[in-house]
Amino acid sequence: MKKALGLFAEKGIAATSLADIAQAAGVTRGAIYWHFKNKWDLFDGLWEHYSSPLMVVGDASLSDEESDPLGKFVELLRLLLVSAERDEDLSRLIKLYMRETAVLSSDELPMHMQALERELHARRVRTLENAVRKGQLPRDLDVEAGSLLVKVMVDGLIISWLRSPDCFSLSERAGQFIESIVAVLQHGARKRV
Repeated sequence: MKKALGLFAEKGIAATSLADIAQAAGVTRGAIYWHFKNKWDLFDGLWEHYSSPLMVVGDASLSDEESDPLGKFVELLRLLLVSAERDEDLSRLIKLYMRETAVLSSDELPMHMQALERELHARRVRTLENAVRKGQLPRDLDVEAGSLLVKVMVDGLIISWLRSPDCFSLSERAGQFIESIVAVLQHGARKRV
């Protein structure tokens, strides 16, 4: 899986064959097929494995039982930004995700990535709805717009850092960046009447 992650992050999923992965891992293609049906099944395994710490925190922010969903969301954003810089494997997964979703139109985006984008958007919307219900965000927050703004801000920070990691530290500035994201949710992104 580590070899697949490295190759996918470097070349993209479409440009990487299972034969490439098998060769890099020193195994046969059959050994890969024993565990994964195809490249997208392998991607799903990578996503599940490497994003699980993020998903655990994210799941907490979705729970109706959680008394502080906004706090859990902030924790998720902090974990994402810090891990993007400090966890080599998660950084590769993020780079892979950014590479696969950096297209100009939705018809260029592989169906698998379209589904993942929709799932992540739905999770952000549910988290923001939960925070509104708990009185942590304004009642008139447009949660759809809020979700999209969060995505754009976080993606922009990570892409900027990936392009020029010497310009700033994601982990050192995570608190400042997250405060700005929360301020946008608290004071902007209001429903239009």
